[in-house]
Amino acid sequence: MSKTEQELLVRQLKARLDEKKGLDLLILDLRDRAAFTDFFLLATGTSQTHVAALAEEADRFFHERAMRVLSIAGLPEATWVLVDAGDVVVHLFQQEARTFYDLERLWTPPPPQRREEEETVEKPEKLKKKIKPPKPPKPAQGERRSAPKEKGSKTAKPKRSQSKSVKSK
Repeated sequence: MSKTEQELLVRQLKARLDEKKGLDLLILDLRDRAAFTDFFLLATGTSQTHVAALAEEADRFFHERAMRVLSIAGLPEATWVLVDAGDVVVHLFQQEARTFYDLERLWTPPPPQRREEEETVEKPEKLKKKIKPPKPPKPAQGERRSAPKEKGSKTAKPKRSQSKSVKSK
């Protein structure tokens, strides 16, 4: 399938989901950034039933064009349903899940930076930040971490409990 045919297919699917009242429809072109697919189509449904109906419509759309759907994941919960048709992956969300996972931000390329300005403007030595090594992770609850031993220091023995022991007969 050529690039223009793929683009047309994704736009037709977007129109089809729009007819089914899908909200915030967005096509992300990943051809230059991902090897596993060419396009993401994102849409939001208003309820669990609506998201499931959008997934069914996407599945029907691909079958009408004799395209194989590799998998449909996320049913019957339908908070986030993924319809994988290889070159096109459809993500259907309820609003809370779409906001939480924020795929638009993850897959939208960052704005281009001006390399010329970075090379010509050099920061003075005083303004350059010194990189500090990361702090070690805190021990898990109940875990003890021993302090590093210094030369010549004696380790203190733990104090014993002062409870009286009772001998049994």
